[in-house]
Amino acid sequence: MTVRPEMLAFGCREDDLAVLRQVSPAGGPALRVVDTPVEVAHQTLARRPVAVFIGVGLPCLKNLDVITVIRDVRSDLPVIVIADEDSLDLERHARRKNLFYYLVHPVIPAEVAAVLEAVLRHSDST
Repeated sequence: MTVRPEMLAFGCREDDLAVLRQVSPAGGPALRVVDTPVEVAHQTLARRPVAVFIGVGLPCLKNLDVITVIRDVRSDLPVIVIADEDSLDLERHARRKNLFYYLVHPVIPAEVAAVLEAVLRHSDST
C-alpha cells in the first residue's frame, strides 16, 4: 500500500492553510498542521514530508529557527516561508535560511499551486 505524501505546516494562519488545502491536487500531498518546533523536527524525521510551510511575522521570527533543525535532519527538504507582512527585514532573515520559496500574505492560490507543483517535481527527482 502506498502512503500518501504529506506536507507540514507550522505557524501558518488559518486563511493560508485554507489556500494550501485548496490548491493541493487530488491524491496529492495531505496537509499536516503541527503546533511546535519540536513536532516539526519529529515529523520531519518520522513522516518524511515532501515540504514544510512555515508561517512567520516580525513578532514571531523565532519560527525561522526551526529551519536550521530541518536542514540538519534533511538538507534536501523544501522549506517555504509564508510571511505575515511585506518586510525587507523579515525577508532578509528568512532568506538566510536557504529557502525553497518565500511567499507574502495574502497568498495567491495560483502562486501557491505553482510552488506546490515545483515541490512535487523536486520530490520526484530525489
